[in-house]
Amino acid sequence: MQTQLPRLILTLLIVTTALVGCSREDSTQQAQDYLNRAEAYRDQGQYRAAMIEITNAMNSAPNEVRYPIALAEVYNALGAGRRASELLEEYIDEHPGAVALPLAEAYLMQGKFLSAQETLQNFTPSSADESRELALYQADIQRIQGNLEASEQAYQALLEEYPEDMEIKLRLVENHIFRGQSEAAQEILTRLRQQHPEEPEPLHLSAIVALQTNDLARAERLLTDALIYMPDADIMLPDRAAVLQLLAETLTAQGRTAEALVYQKALAEESPESVAAQQRLQEAVVAAEAGDYDKAETILKELLEENPDSQSAALMLGMVSLSQGDFDSAEPLLSRSVDVETANTDVIRATVMAQAETGNAEQALQTLQRSLKARPDNAVLLSLYGVLALNTPELQQEGYLSIQKALAQDPHRGGLRLALARYHFQRGEVEQGMAQLRTAFNYQPADWAVTNVYMNQLLARGQLDEVAEAVAKLKEAAPKAPETALFEAQYRFRDGNQQNAIRQMETLLATEPDYARGHGVLAQMYHENGQSAKALASVERVVELEPQNDQALRAGVEIISSGNLSRSPQDWLASVASATPAARPNATALRAMLYRDAGNLEQASELMSGYRGEETDYTRQVTSLVYRDRARQLAGAGEFDRARELLGGALEDFPTSLTLNLDLVRLDLAQGRLEQARVLLDDLQERHPGNAEVAVMSARVTQAEEGAAAAYRELRAAWNEQPDSEMAGLLLALAREQAPQAVPEILQQWERAAPENRGRLLFMAEEYQRQGDEAAAITAYERLLANNPNDAIALNNLAWMLKERDLDRALTLAEKAAELQPNSAPILDTYGWLLHLNGDRSAALRQLERAVELAPNVPDIQDNLNTVRNAK
Repeated sequence: MQTQLPRLILTLLIVTTALVGCSREDSTQQAQDYLNRAEAYRDQGQYRAAMIEITNAMNSAPNEVRYPIALAEVYNALGAGRRASELLEEYIDEHPGAVALPLAEAYLMQGKFLSAQETLQNFTPSSADESRELALYQADIQRIQGNLEASEQAYQALLEEYPEDMEIKLRLVENHIFRGQSEAAQEILTRLRQQHPEEPEPLHLSAIVALQTNDLARAERLLTDALIYMPDADIMLPDRAAVLQLLAETLTAQGRTAEALVYQKALAEESPESVAAQQRLQEAVVAAEAGDYDKAETILKELLEENPDSQSAALMLGMVSLSQGDFDSAEPLLSRSVDVETANTDVIRATVMAQAETGNAEQALQTLQRSLKARPDNAVLLSLYGVLALNTPELQQEGYLSIQKALAQDPHRGGLRLALARYHFQRGEVEQGMAQLRTAFNYQPADWAVTNVYMNQLLARGQLDEVAEAVAKLKEAAPKAPETALFEAQYRFRDGNQQNAIRQMETLLATEPDYARGHGVLAQMYHENGQSAKALASVERVVELEPQNDQALRAGVEIISSGNLSRSPQDWLASVASATPAARPNATALRAMLYRDAGNLEQASELMSGYRGEETDYTRQVTSLVYRDRARQLAGAGEFDRARELLGGALEDFPTSLTLNLDLVRLDLAQGRLEQARVLLDDLQERHPGNAEVAVMSARVTQAEEGAAAAYRELRAAWNEQPDSEMAGLLLALAREQAPQAVPEILQQWERAAPENRGRLLFMAEEYQRQGDEAAAITAYERLLANNPNDAIALNNLAWMLKERDLDRALTLAEKAAELQPNSAPILDTYGWLLHLNGDRSAALRQLERAVELAPNVPDIQDNLNTVRNAK
């Protein structure tokens, strides 16, 4: 037994190896046998059997590309170009030479000339037949693209090389038909019918030419003959279906509807499921057009359940969802079902709108880029792409050129000129922006969307002469429009005729009581004229007419705050919410923001947590902001559980917010929940790779876990990869402790990465102050103010440093800082002390007393106040 066992194993191995070898050879031969039978079935018109045999071949030899190509060719023969392209797209990268031609044919059947063009771009034919097929498809691409003259020339060139090729002649005939060249088409077809009397395609095309000349009887005869010569098949071929459909339409046009029904029935019997689906799609269309969106939606959802791949049902359901404002449902349906190469412009526009509205601006731009490759001169697509690209920094120049191209086709499009104007204004190019608005206004003065911006810009710049000219033009173009009267009144008000302007607006609103913009303008006039009560009443009218207008609520708060009215903004907002329920969400949120701005975060938080009503984007944003600030305040006071509860509430509405998630990490860190903090950070680092705030927070957690040395190494690695001012403060603090020799290099890297960064300049100025280098500190503060003259901290610190060098300038700087931040105790302390040095004791006391009120527990401020009080 001991000696026989290895021999037995060896024998088994030899047999197994032989069997494996035979199996491979058998599978290859078996796959070829399947393919041979498939070709025989196909020649007999048995397409179903052919597809089964080819599928068997693919299963037997899954790595052989010729079998998928054979199946795709069957699909193409059956008119199923989409199934063919989906099959071959999996193989194009590995087998471009073998797959390119049948894949291009599949694309062309679907009208996707751009995909066909891209597929053939790098294809090199390896035979004369492939060269002919490539040239033919390239001519087809020109035809489908609409370049009919170019495609005709290409077909004619092919015929010179292949003068007896019927396929090329038929393509040329189709080209003549598309161009309306019936005589040229008929001349070729007559010869073809003589040479090939039993070929159905020349008969079919001849019938189409007859229909172009309204010869119905001749068309009927030709189509009937074509049917006779159509080959039999177990599946209705697209040519047969086209002839049946055209014959039914021809008989119907002759008034022979009973006979037409015979052919329509034949079509339906061949594909009963397709016909039923078409009927249900039509029902959905009728329901949607009648405004019964629920019924349309029900039908379409049922269709998609039965046939998930139905592009028509998905597209229509997406359009129905979009018409109801349901962008979230519409976007995936449209993005999945719309083929930008073949879809019409309205469908592409709807898809792009849904993508942009759901935050997929990048996808919307890609959709438009692809669409414009197929239709490079489409003004609507150029406009859409231009407007979207202008809002994407790296694509702004492309967007600008795209809009210019659209305007070259239609210079009257005011909306596009408005987009260009805004682009110029953002770049500080005021004259270029005004030039666009001027041009748009001159083309269409009554295009109010543009004219409103144009007139507001003129009024804001005090260009009253041009305002007067524009008003005169409006009186000619739209004399009865309320906007014309409004702009004239605004001109009079700015020109010094305030009472006349107010009377004109009052007269206008007596006849146009629902003109919300007019009430808003009148409110502003009353306010500037010192009539606060009337101004507030006008604002309240705007709120009644436009309860969602939060700007009107803000205007009311401003009027109360700066006027001589006895009521408070909080009371007024509460009364507005009560009188106009639709304004309650915004009024409540604005009340919370007022509490927040006043430093009363507890009241703001309680107001939003107690709010029960309609939630809007604004209420959600305010709630999140108030909860975040209150949570930070509570965390600072050690009330971690309450802080965590509020952060959780904010994260419910904005779960992906980086700021809120980092606050949660800070909370975990403060409570020593390092494991939870690390889990959160790992997720944030995955979602925000390279983010400086995340890197800093990770270093802080590492410091708590492993110590300062590990934190320094981690943060220094992130800094070396991409220096960022957000990292600099912590990195320098760690470096001073762990690697003092690295500090100069870090400072140099920071200067190279962000020479004008506010944080860097402020850090360096304070660093110079600590080192006693006042001249360098002053230079840093001056440089900072040159970049931002309203930087209150720089103004304050520079004022303090100049108190003994240049007291007058120091006072000027301190006064400006106090105006910018009137509730900052350190800034008021500086200003008060400088007033004291300048001998203005009473003014100094006012500032210092307010500073102590704001910061009662700061000894230095209290000492300064005591010094001034005791001064004689």
